[in-house]
Amino acid sequence: MTALAIRANAIDLEVYRAGGRAVLDGGSLYDRPVWNAMHFTYTPWAALLFAPLAAMPAIAARTLLVLANCALLVFVVWRSWRWLDASRRRRVPTVCLVIASLSLLSESVHATVYVGQINLVLLALIIGDLVRDDRRRTMGVGVGIAAGIKLTPLIFLPYLLLTRRYRAAAVATCTFLGTVLVGFVLLPREASRYWFGGLFADTSRIYANLTSTHNQSLRGMILRLGVSNEGMAVVWPLLALVVAAGVFATAMWASRRGEHFLGVVLCGMASAAISPWSWGHHWVWLVPLAVYLLHLAARRDWSVVHPAWLGPAVLLPLTFPWVLALADPPDSARGAVPLGGPIGFVLGNLYVFIFVATVLAVVLHLRRHDQRAVGEGQYLHDIHPPSMARRGVA
Repeated sequence: MTALAIRANAIDLEVYRAGGRAVLDGGSLYDRPVWNAMHFTYTPWAALLFAPLAAMPAIAARTLLVLANCALLVFVVWRSWRWLDASRRRRVPTVCLVIASLSLLSESVHATVYVGQINLVLLALIIGDLVRDDRRRTMGVGVGIAAGIKLTPLIFLPYLLLTRRYRAAAVATCTFLGTVLVGFVLLPREASRYWFGGLFADTSRIYANLTSTHNQSLRGMILRLGVSNEGMAVVWPLLALVVAAGVFATAMWASRRGEHFLGVVLCGMASAAISPWSWGHHWVWLVPLAVYLLHLAARRDWSVVHPAWLGPAVLLPLTFPWVLALADPPDSARGAVPLGGPIGFVLGNLYVFIFVATVLAVVLHLRRHDQRAVGEGQYLHDIHPPSMARRGVA
């Protein structure tokens, strides 16, 4: 792990450490770039959490984050599989090893580990928080802490409300507001600039070229199709609202049919899809999606598995970096010509296509199950998954 940390180009970790150093030294977080012309784009609460990383040597911080990311990856896979298929406990170590190893080869996880990102930390906070027994009074704390670091997890607040998890929604909201309050108490000037100065919505601080294929969101894809920035001011808010409404409706439908895990994964993927800017490494939600697909493949009765799941299943292996590089060659690849045409367009917007394919598969999957239930004379009342306490997971 130390060797991996030494080889890693942990540029994002250095930005985190610079933000933490600004907290320790009483410097500014947002007035100027904090490290090598790179801005600190996270909340004041996040900067406070990053302060311990600034107090340790760089190699120690890199090693710690590599170890933490690998451990959290295994945790996410383990928690997801135990929720979906607790009856096959003997398979848990094998499933965790296979999916975690393959996930490390995907761009989202590989880049997260290599550049020292915290995407797996946020993913683990949310999966560990929501994929468990609804009766746990602390449900919502993980979502609130994650949203306090990065705002995209706020998408789970409407999901919790729509699925009638009111206490969890209240806990998540209070926890998030608590992180904001801590920021104002300990870093009042920086908190005022971030929240009241609109810095939380300034995507230009992330990357100058909004049309770059680095932006793997719906907004990035539309800009690459030639829509002007002026046109985006009208198109983007409407599209984001429509997509969000469709995802919430589908996630609520899934939760009512006992597919709470699927609802959580859909909302997580939507947080990257409708975000103004999403790097490829923001799509770590493909890890629990891969667990779900393996769960479907392991079922003995394939008649209940809709063929539409082949869509995301076929697209997922294309997220290996060497495949994506065909449409977006790295700067070091001198003379490389990006692959054009329909294939290049798909690879250049691959995560958006996986998101669309997954939403379609979920809708058809739920529709088939409703039709089967009606055909068998069952009532389509709200149902809930078995308690996690009975599954052996707290």
